[in-house]
Amino acid sequence: MKTTYAIDPVNGPVYEIEADRHGSYTIRLDGRVVKRVTSVSSYVGRPRWGSRKLELAAIEEAKGLIDAHHVQSQL
Repeated sequence: MKTTYAIDPVNGPVYEIEADRHGSYTIRLDGRVVKRVTSVSSYVGRPRWGSRKLELAAIEEAKGLIDAHHVQSQL
């Protein structure tokens, strides 16, 4: 799933977040990769085809990282 996220839609940068159903995600800013996180490839109870829940959790985690970076850069 691809989505965009901006802390301040008027003045701030717009980040692109791409997540898969296994919990991996990539954050891009102006087409450049800012952060890439790969989920654990094998664990007990891992859904074979992934799940929507893992995908949404990955997007929320990415948004949290963007917010944290924004707060840290303002200090």
